[in-house]
Amino acid sequence: MRYFLSLFVMLFTLAAFGQGADFSIYNVSSVAKDAPTTTDLLSKMRAAIKQHSAIEVTFNMSAKSAQGELLADFAGTVQAQGNAFKMVNPQLELFCDGKSKWILSTEIDELTIFPNDTSDTDLIENPIGFLTSLGTQTSSYSYSARLKESNGNWVVELIPSNKKMPYKSVLVGIDKSSNLPVKIEYTSKDGSSYVVVIKSFKPSSGWPESNFIFPSSRMKGLVVTDLR
Repeated sequence: MRYFLSLFVMLFTLAAFGQGADFSIYNVSSVAKDAPTTTDLLSKMRAAIKQHSAIEVTFNMSAKSAQGELLADFAGTVQAQGNAFKMVNPQLELFCDGKSKWILSTEIDELTIFPNDTSDTDLIENPIGFLTSLGTQTSSYSYSARLKESNGNWVVELIPSNKKMPYKSVLVGIDKSSNLPVKIEYTSKDGSSYVVVIKSFKPSSGWPESNFIFPSSRMKGLVVTDLR
């Protein structure tokens, strides 16, 4: 469960900006008369995401079961640069240099290493590719032509085209001024929900490649599974 939650956190903190919007899947309003088309908005979002070559963001995430039970509630940090990214929260650390991914479960001292496919636009396998594919022919999501609003942000509802995906819908809150994602809500098929709120965004001058590679000096004492 923690691995699943943390990957969702990573996805929507890689390109988010500013303060998180306060919206819920149950209280978004109807579309405004001056709303842009969803296609145009997603195009602007893709352009806004690509304007910074390196970023650092802080976030809060919460998750609830279908019965309303709190499953997770924590803060974390993400650094992203091109196809490389690094995410740290109390349960998990993730390093990716664009070629490989290292995922460390801190509670059980287990490290798993995966190949990173930059051509894959799957939500989990390539979070940046997922965001920049929305609204294009390579996306695995359809979307409503009618935008909704919540507290000064546009809200786009995405529906997975692949019925095998574990979630049935995703709401993306997009800031009207910056055109960047500010909050995301997932609803899974079992009724549980996941909310990611962006707390801060800072463009960076960049990091060395070693910042995104799991340090070999930390592998001692870990259970390591290399799937590359």
